[in-house]
Amino acid sequence: EDDYMAPVCCHFGENNLSSGLKQPCDSIAGCTLCNPEKSIYIDELDEEDNANRRLEKPANDEAAGLIRPEVEWAGDGIVCVTILIPETADVAEAAALFMAEKMGLKEAEVIHKRVMHPAEGTLFELKGRLDFAVKKSELVIKKKELPIDEDEITDFIRREKVSVVAATVGEDEHSVGMREIIDIKHGGIEKYGFICHYLGTSVPVSKLIDASLETGSKIILISTIISHNDIHRINMKRLTDLAVERGVRDNLILIAGGTQVTDETAKDSGMDAGFGRGTKGHSVASFIVKRLRGEV
Repeated sequence: EDDYMAPVCCHFGENNLSSGLKQPCDSIAGCTLCNPEKSIYIDELDEEDNANRRLEKPANDEAAGLIRPEVEWAGDGIVCVTILIPETADVAEAAALFMAEKMGLKEAEVIHKRVMHPAEGTLFELKGRLDFAVKKSELVIKKKELPIDEDEITDFIRREKVSVVAATVGEDEHSVGMREIIDIKHGGIEKYGFICHYLGTSVPVSKLIDASLETGSKIILISTIISHNDIHRINMKRLTDLAVERGVRDNLILIAGGTQVTDETAKDSGMDAGFGRGTKGHSVASFIVKRLRGEV
């Protein structure tokens, strides 16, 4: 209505000011937004358990360089653990809580339980509290190597006409990870000028050696996702052993990738490098260029 006026500064719709008013709340000597002192707070805080008290400990930990996990409150020390126990539900629950105690979790409790199958067991999610903190100063953080500039990689690869042989090995049918590393549409190494010979999935390691000799490729990329019974390690070792057996190991750069592959496990299996979760083509291309130039 034309004569409607509400004495508040925040109002949806038209607020028609009376003559002499600069803002609506002038008629009530200021609203609580303009005059915060008019707000009356009721003290309902628990003196022993409130946000300020709960934040004291995390603040002290941070100042001391300590790290604790958290789930419910800042730095509460709580962790969640998933355990599958191959027993009946009652026995499995008792066993899960006992294991949590042995792992050092205080106040352990079951927050989720699901019987997977009577013949398989019961899945539990437990939560408990760790009564220790980690000193940030004592952590060993692996230094990340910076990749080479993309233009520099492109110049080198196109000039040297570098080709690679790539495949998912063993009985593994996963293809997405390898395609993301090599395909140009995923930002893979093809965009730098690599000539990629992709052999597909479930490829025997012997076929990779044959293909590298037939194409003149000095680089072999393998993907090995399945890790049950350490099959990913077995596949990497099979490739390196066969390369040695056929007398071509010194002429090849062997690179493995997969969700459970690390640079350490790959090198332990005789590979030149390993790349795990989240790897992009840029990192793989950068390593290849550094290796071909004798920098790593």
